[in-house]
Amino acid sequence: MTNSKKLQLLEQDIIEILLYWSISNPTVKPTNQGTVNTTFFVEVPSLGKFVFKIYSDTTATAQIHYEHALLQHLQSCNLSFAVPVPVPTNSGETLVTINKDGKILRAALLPLILGQPAERDNLIHIGAASQALGELHKHLAEFDTDAQKSQLPNWGNLENIHPLVAPLDVPRILELEYSQQERITKSLIELIEMAPSLYKTLPLQTTHADYLCPNVLVNENQVVGVLDFEFATYDLRLLDYVAALDHFTRPSKQIPNKERIKAFSTGYAKHISLSQSEIDKLTLAWRLQQASCIVYWTGWLLEKKVTHQSVVDGVIKMLQLEDWFGNTTGAPY
Repeated sequence: MTNSKKLQLLEQDIIEILLYWSISNPTVKPTNQGTVNTTFFVEVPSLGKFVFKIYSDTTATAQIHYEHALLQHLQSCNLSFAVPVPVPTNSGETLVTINKDGKILRAALLPLILGQPAERDNLIHIGAASQALGELHKHLAEFDTDAQKSQLPNWGNLENIHPLVAPLDVPRILELEYSQQERITKSLIELIEMAPSLYKTLPLQTTHADYLCPNVLVNENQVVGVLDFEFATYDLRLLDYVAALDHFTRPSKQIPNKERIKAFSTGYAKHISLSQSEIDKLTLAWRLQQASCIVYWTGWLLEKKVTHQSVVDGVIKMLQLEDWFGNTTGAPY
């Protein structure tokens, strides 16, 4: 069967599932976006435009319910931008589970938020995105304050962030050259030892954990939407900050750009000021965040979700950052 026939069959399945929302005669088109989930654009003349999401088999149902509860919380926070709050079905549920030819499908319907992905080479976009992150952090801190609802492990817990990967096995799995193996192994050992101290001393709260350009929508230089909360969990606020900082301030295969760092930190500070402890530990947290990505992506490599080269590129990027820290005087914020 060709890919187009598979896609055509899936679209018909979606049309049938949409009856749970009393949607009939929709126009359904693949978005061709997303690494983990399968998504489609749905347009209904009388109702508007939506995104239909089929969740990956690797995403736990409990995590999906957590994400939906978080989005419903944010809907009540009077944010200056939109978030994709799931549309309830006729029976009031936000997640539909069906058995299709022996395969369990879990699906949700989300409003389509119009906007363009933020641009990393646009200082105005960087400032707007970081300002929105500060606003988001302010309200995320009000959700699950005792960490009773979160499902995913801390992203700084390198030994538990992916079930298929032990951190110190990463160099072997990736078949890195000897000099890279030595450096990465040394860093991983150091970060595993030091991470617990960060979790004992720095602010913890619910975090987005995937605050990247494709998930930050802008219009006329203002953030109009923030997407994809599927990796959200209770974690270090600083870890979420440096993950976004790294993404928005590092041009491809380059060291962080100080002008972009200034734009990012200035925008974020309009809502939240990092504590002195966070400032003092920013470099360590940034290194931990990079290591976290490498360990998690290595797990994705084993799951055949990413290419070997893309993970090796992440290793190179981490080593590049550590070289930059070694040559930089003062805190990089």
